[in-house]
Amino acid sequence: MKHERAEIVKSGTWLYGESVEHEVWIVRQNFEYWYEEEYDDRERLNEDGEVFAVIYALKGKVVGRGSEEMSLEEAVNAAERAIESGIHWTNHRLGSLDGGRSYLIKNNS
Repeated sequence: MKHERAEIVKSGTWLYGESVEHEVWIVRQNFEYWYEEEYDDRERLNEDGEVFAVIYALKGKVVGRGSEEMSLEEAVNAAERAIESGIHWTNHRLGSLDGGRSYLIKNNS
């Protein structure tokens, strides 16, 4: 079993319900979130063995998942399509995450 790596490479904020600020993270990871070795032929990863996931968070805790894309640009475009009210890309939160698919923020991130 491989060691799962996940890193926030782009982040921003958006208003949910026009009043509650949420975060959106673009996470570069070396695993496909829904992949199950017993049931799938192979993971859907790019040529570098990675995928870029759109993650939604509130106060640093994951509250939802968007799509997984083959490039950073595709993931940004997918996030912007999903959040029609607009994303303010701030890169306020960047860096490695703990827990693989749990996407846990490391202390002092």
